Amino acid sequence: MSRSFRCAGLVLLFGLTLGLALAVPRPAPASDHADPIDPARLGDDDDRGLTDLFTFVVNKEGKRVPHAKDGDALVFVLCANRLLAKPPPYRGLDAFEFFVHVDTARTVDINYPKELSKPQNAKERDTARYGGIVTKPEEIEPNFTLAMRLRNDLSGFGANNFTQMEVRVTDGTGTKVLTDAERAKKVRRWGAGLRDDPFIFPAFFGTNVIAMVVEVPFSSFPPGAETFVVWGTANRHGKQIDIQGRPQRTQLPRFDLLNPLPPKEHVAAIRAAREHPGVRTDVLRYLFPAEFNFRQFDNQPDVMIYSKGLPVSFPNGRRLEDDVAKLTCEQGDCQLYELSFVRPRNPDEERNAKYEGGRPTANDRPFKEDWPYLGEAWDEPNPQPPPASLTTRTQVIFGAIAAAVLVVFLFPWVLYFRAKRQVRRLRATAPPPASLVQPAAPVGTPPAPGASPEGARP
Repeated sequence: MSRSFRCAGLVLLFGLTLGLALAVPRPAPASDHADPIDPARLGDDDDRGLTDLFTFVVNKEGKRVPHAKDGDALVFVLCANRLLAKPPPYRGLDAFEFFVHVDTARTVDINYPKELSKPQNAKERDTARYGGIVTKPEEIEPNFTLAMRLRNDLSGFGANNFTQMEVRVTDGTGTKVLTDAERAKKVRRWGAGLRDDPFIFPAFFGTNVIAMVVEVPFSSFPPGAETFVVWGTANRHGKQIDIQGRPQRTQLPRFDLLNPLPPKEHVAAIRAAREHPGVRTDVLRYLFPAEFNFRQFDNQPDVMIYSKGLPVSFPNGRRLEDDVAKLTCEQGDCQLYELSFVRPRNPDEERNAKYEGGRPTANDRPFKEDWPYLGEAWDEPNPQPPPASLTTRTQVIFGAIAAAVLVVFLFPWVLYFRAKRQVRRLRATAPPPASLVQPAAPVGTPPAPGASPEGARP
C-alpha cells in the first residue's frame, strides 16, 4: 500500500504541475490589452479592462505640439475594451467608473541619457525605463482627478456619451468635487466614444476601443506644477479592478498583482511577492522564469511620468505615435517586440502601418493633429484571428494524462475502502472466537425419586 501511495503522490504532483502550466495565461500581444479583467470570459459583459493611457501637450487651438513651451494644456486619453468588434449598446458599461489621476506634489528624480537606448548608469537606466523615479512612492496621492462614467448606448464622439464628468481637487483641507461652473473653468473639453485602437500593434489593427479624451489647461493644476505623476484606473461597483500607468507594465504576468492596488502600495506589494511568494507563484516562477520572475529594476509604481521641461515622447508622457513595443524592449521588456512581427490581413493596414524591418512602426489608421486625435472608428472591425488552439490529438493526450492521474490517485483509496468494507462484513458474519464463548453448564442425569440431591446428607 505504501508503494502505491508514493506512486500516486508522484503522479499527482505531475498532474498539478501540468495543470498550473496549462492555466497560465499566455503572453498576449499588446500594452495592457493583454491584461483583461475577465480573461476566462466568465462574465456576461464584454471586457472593459483598460488598454492604453496617453499624455501629451496641445496649444490653445487644440493642436498637438512637441513641448510644453509651445502649448498650454495637457490631453489625457484613456482607452478601454480591447478587440471591440461590435457596435453599441454595450450592456453593463454604465457599471464602470473610469479615472485619470494626477499627482503634482511628488518629487521625481529624472536623469535622461544622451541616447535613450544607451543609458550609462543605474539612474539613466531607470529614467529611460520609467521617465523618472518617484523618490517616495509610498506617498503618491492624486491632487487632481477626472472621474467619468459612460452611457451603454454610445453615440458618435462627444461629451454626450458621459453620464458623469467630475473634477476632484485635493488640497490641505481635503478632497472637493467641483461644481459644474468650477469644472468648466478647469477642463476645456470632454469627449468619449468609439475610435480606432491607437496601439501600434498588428494583433489589434482593424479593431476599436472605447476612448475617453479630456483636455486640461496647465493653469488648472496647482501653481508651479512642473512634474506630473499620472495613472488611470477602472472601478466596478466601487472597487478598483484595473490600473494603467506605463505601457506594458501590468500586462506582464509578474505585475498582475498591481491591478487592484493604488500606486502608493505597488513597491511594497512587489517586494512582498518577491520575498514571500505563494505556492502557485513559486511553481510558476520555477516553470516560467522569464514571465514570472521579478527583475532587479521592478521596484517602481505603475505610473506615467511627465515633465514640462522636456519634449513629450515616451517615457516622458506618451504620444500617440510612440512605438512602445520597441522602446520598452530597449529597456529589458521585449515580450511585445517579438510578437509585433506579424503581418496584418488588410493591405490598407499594412500600408498605413509603415512596415519597416518586418514590423509596424505606425498605426493602421492615421492619427489626427487636433481633437479628438485618435483615428476614426472602424465601421466593420476585422480583428486578427486568435492564436491557434491545441490540436485534437494534443487535447486527447492531455485528457488521457489527466484521466491517468485521477485513476492512479484514486485507485489506492478504492482498494483501501473496499478492503475496509470487506473486513467489516467478515466481522459481522463470522462466529465469535472460542475464548469469548461462555462454557455451557453440564447436563447431568436427573436423580431417582426419593434420592437426595447431590452432596446432600441423608
